[in-house]
Amino acid sequence: MKICKACTFLSILIILLYSCALPPEDEKESLEPDSSTSELPWTGETEKFTINTKEGVHLNDPQEDAGTAYVTIPSSSVRSTRWEFGVRLTFNPSANNYARFYLASSSEILSGDLNGYYIQIGGTKDNVALYRQNGNQSKLLASGRELMKGNNSPKLFIKVECDANGYWTFWTRMESETEYTKEKQIKDTSITKSICCGIYCVYTKSRCDGFTFHHIQLSDDVITSTEPDDIPDVPDEPDKPDTPESPEYPDNVRNMLLFNEVMYDNAKDGAEYIEFYNPADQDITVKSLRLFKMRATGEIFSTTILKQEDENTNLVIPGKGYICFTHSATTLIRKHKVDGKSITEISKFPQLSNDGGYLALATDEEHPRTIDTCRFIDWMHDTSVTTGISLEKISPELPSLNKNWHSSRNDTGGTPGIKNS
Repeated sequence: MKICKACTFLSILIILLYSCALPPEDEKESLEPDSSTSELPWTGETEKFTINTKEGVHLNDPQEDAGTAYVTIPSSSVRSTRWEFGVRLTFNPSANNYARFYLASSSEILSGDLNGYYIQIGGTKDNVALYRQNGNQSKLLASGRELMKGNNSPKLFIKVECDANGYWTFWTRMESETEYTKEKQIKDTSITKSICCGIYCVYTKSRCDGFTFHHIQLSDDVITSTEPDDIPDVPDEPDKPDTPESPEYPDNVRNMLLFNEVMYDNAKDGAEYIEFYNPADQDITVKSLRLFKMRATGEIFSTTILKQEDENTNLVIPGKGYICFTHSATTLIRKHKVDGKSITEISKFPQLSNDGGYLALATDEEHPRTIDTCRFIDWMHDTSVTTGISLEKISPELPSLNKNWHSSRNDTGGTPGIKNS
């Protein structure tokens, strides 16, 4: 009896030890070697990625800050080509955290202007979509199902084919699935040349290591087996979220936007305005901001919400670009001879005192965080006449200190929404 009990105990112990020695299923999957991806001749911002047989191509920005990153490999293939790759994210994608796999590109700098095609993973919808890019403009060609909706760590595989006639087809499958699902098919023959394909990531500070691409395969001279759909030639409508999505603020918002120009004592045929500058290379997308008028003590006595009139439209400030707020965009366009693309009209724009004052820009949150502050007053001008002349930054990227301002040199008295004079 004692021998039987001892054998039983030993058997249980062996089973437990064996079970503990086995890695979790996810860990086993992450350890699968991927020598084909790591051996590809990657170039670009390689210092922002870890590339090895264990992970494939893993974003690992050493700056640990918000930004963009890209790497490319040579590729001249467009027609009769198949692209296959896996993607793993450690978060649910959003308008500020998404990835692109460029199937074809005319430039090795994926963050700039180029002509090409790309697959976007995430964005305003939790799906996979095919785009064509011409210069800095992107056109949605085909939008897939929202297979990542509600998934905080999506893991999927994507396959794309372009046949000899220019029919593009793409499929997706989650790692837990065994069969691909055909998403969409579209004909587009606009771009026929390429020099590379590659990976492009857009991320906030908290997601600077949350992207992994693996098992990347590129096959040319492919004879596709798919038959064209009945009506494959009509591009999908641009993606719109089912409900308006509030983009995330970065973890560190200080100086993500800077005061750049203030018109507080406008001419009779002009209007007051406040302009901000985005010092970063990447665009900033936010739902809204708060503008505070303050006393010298820092006490806030007026709050204005800065947002688009259309509740479904976000504020977008292009990298190295501007956004200008006013109560009358038409007046600024006429007075200062600008196109108005960077001007946003605020119906309740606050009146600025001709005697000067203090301003602060902050996040529109339950507990607002300060982005930038500035002062405006006549003695900051360097001209005797101040009415109808804006105060503008001497160096837009430097802090908004009193000594970094002077009078606008523009003939119209200001430069709302464009580069300072």
